[in-house]
Amino acid sequence: MLVQDIMERQVVTINPRTALPEALRLLQQRRIRHLPVLENGELVGIISDRDLKRAMASPATSLTVHELQYLLDRLRIGEIMTRGVITIGPMMPVEAAARLMVQEKISALPVTDGARLVGIVTETDLLQLLVEAMGAAEPSSRLDVLLGDRPSALVEVVRAVEDAGLRISSIVTFPARGGMKTAVVRLATIDPGPAVRALEARGYAVRETWRSA
Repeated sequence: MLVQDIMERQVVTINPRTALPEALRLLQQRRIRHLPVLENGELVGIISDRDLKRAMASPATSLTVHELQYLLDRLRIGEIMTRGVITIGPMMPVEAAARLMVQEKISALPVTDGARLVGIVTETDLLQLLVEAMGAAEPSSRLDVLLGDRPSALVEVVRAVEDAGLRISSIVTFPARGGMKTAVVRLATIDPGPAVRALEARGYAVRETWRSA
C-alpha cells in the first residue's frame, strides 16, 4: 500500500501571517492536530497543536490576562512554526512513512509531489491502517503462535487453521526473543478453540488467545 492510499487529500493550510488564535480555532473546528504552512503555494513550515499550546504558555507569568491576550493575538505562525519540513512522496510505501515518523519522532508528514502539497499523512492514519490490516475492526479472535525455527512454519500454521474449518482474516509475523518469530493470526470467528487444538496437536505453542467484537 502506498502513502497516497491513506493520506488526507483535503488539507487545511495556513500562511505565516496567520495569527495564533486563528490557527488554534482551525485546529479545534476541523478536529485536526497539524497545519501545513504555505506561502505563495510553497510549503514553508508546519505547526501542531502542541506548538501552539507551548507558545501560549511561553510569555512571562507576570503579564496580566489582557496583556497576555494582546501578545497572543499579535503572534504570527511564522514566528513559531517548524521550518525545514520533513515530507514524503505519494508513491512511497506506507512503511517508509512509518519508519520516517519513528526515526524523526514526528507525528505527521506533509505529502508533496514535486513542490506541490498534495496531502498529509498522520500517525492516526497509520494506526487506522494497522487496525484494518489486522482485522481488529470486525468480530474476530486472535492467536499468537510461536513459529520456532521450523522450515515452512507459516505454511503449516495456515494449513492447520484451514483444516480446522476456520477462515483467516489476517496474518502478520513479528520477531520474538532469540531470533524466533511469532505469527499473529486473526480468525473470522469468536470461537478459536478448533484452531488452537489443531495447532497444539502439531506441536505449536499458542501463547495467548483473546476475542474482540
